[in-house]
Amino acid sequence: MSRIAQHPVLSCLIAAAAALVAALLAAPPAAFAAGTVSLTSTSFTVKEGDGGAVITFVRSEAARRGQVRFGAWHRSAQQFQDYKPVKGRVDLARGQTEGSFTVPIVDDPLVEGPETIAVGIFGTYPERVAEPDRAILTIEDDDAISTEPRDPVNPLALDPPPPPGGNPLHGARFYVNPGQTIAGAYARKISGSQPQAAGMLATIADQPEAKRFGSWNDRPGYVVAKYLAQAFHDDAGAIPLLATYRLRHIRCHRVGDSRREAESYKRWYQNLAQGIGNQRVVVFYEIDALITAPCLSGKGLQTRIEEMRSAIDSLARLPHAVVYVDAGASDAHNPRFIGSLLRKVGVHKIQGFFTNSTHHNRTTKEIRYANGLSRATGGKHYVVNTAVNGKGALRPRHRVRFGNSIRCNPRGRGLGPRPTWDVPPQYPRLDGVFWIGNPGRSAGNCGTSTGAPPTGTFWLDYALELIKNADYRIR
Repeated sequence: MSRIAQHPVLSCLIAAAAALVAALLAAPPAAFAAGTVSLTSTSFTVKEGDGGAVITFVRSEAARRGQVRFGAWHRSAQQFQDYKPVKGRVDLARGQTEGSFTVPIVDDPLVEGPETIAVGIFGTYPERVAEPDRAILTIEDDDAISTEPRDPVNPLALDPPPPPGGNPLHGARFYVNPGQTIAGAYARKISGSQPQAAGMLATIADQPEAKRFGSWNDRPGYVVAKYLAQAFHDDAGAIPLLATYRLRHIRCHRVGDSRREAESYKRWYQNLAQGIGNQRVVVFYEIDALITAPCLSGKGLQTRIEEMRSAIDSLARLPHAVVYVDAGASDAHNPRFIGSLLRKVGVHKIQGFFTNSTHHNRTTKEIRYANGLSRATGGKHYVVNTAVNGKGALRPRHRVRFGNSIRCNPRGRGLGPRPTWDVPPQYPRLDGVFWIGNPGRSAGNCGTSTGAPPTGTFWLDYALELIKNADYRIR
């Protein structure tokens, strides 16, 4: 006989322990915990105008007081622009089986699509967390594009309003965000290694930038709405400048867009217009749209006109957008040719046109050209791109090979007149001068620029040269 069997007390204790283990193993999971806490759903919805979203949860056992911690994390919605971040604790009384917390929602006048936030619970006591402990909160926008008649004198709703029959930009203050411009972002990147160069870039970064949208944006409405929401959050009284470059200028061989591409183009601008909504903006529509017209076949040109008509129709319906369409440059075409195209694409439906967007011609030369276009279009107003025309255009020795001017990062150029609506009164149809082409942005190699980075890349050496050679006079 074993020694354990010879001790009755010890034998009883072992038997009792074995019975307890067996009972615990047979018990349901709830016996190990004081209950569970979980959200009531994996999805919640709120209207933007409701002011806040109530997120509810339940607990299965309420014999004791409890605590539930909660939080909200952004997905497509942005903190402080779309909602106010929350994180905290809910205390529950004995017998209380339900609880909630609120996520404050920011109501703004922007027309936006649905946006989402992640919400959840954690750190519960004495209960344990059970699924679902995470959920998606969808904010449904309840704003719509205004159907009220557009104010032709003051479409930007400026206070005080501009003079009747004059310049709708008169008195406007344009949106500036130095840290987010292409030059400002690069300055921040090199601030530690090249502080002097970074400081010089403020000359560009501190000016209103025409934010560019184009074929690289698959969801133009979404990205422009987010940009405008940021601008509204930063400075609700400032007017953002937008520029578009949606057409793909692949080659110049008398071709044109296919029917499928044309339909895609039209939908892109419909989506962009939806994203702009009721926001106050100035739009420089479709850089290089008309200056490249000779590259198209007869059918291709007709398709281009139809594409532009559709896009202008979409933008012209916006209640607070002042729109200008590309009209080439003085050294590219004569006013009669471009004037005819402007009439065909519907320039009469918008404020006017802009010139010199990818060229370097002096401002007064562009004004003479634009005045000719204005006469050809019934007196339409215009703006001139002065981003890199401080020293005028660089004329090549071989014009047959390089054209009337070298446009791909020509050396020795400088910044031109700073962006403003405040121009000399002797130019009554000139609504302003703007840096539509972002100074310092590379135009690519094009066979003429040694060491130039790819198109669209910020090029520090080029930007510093533009700053060094700047001439801000209208001349």
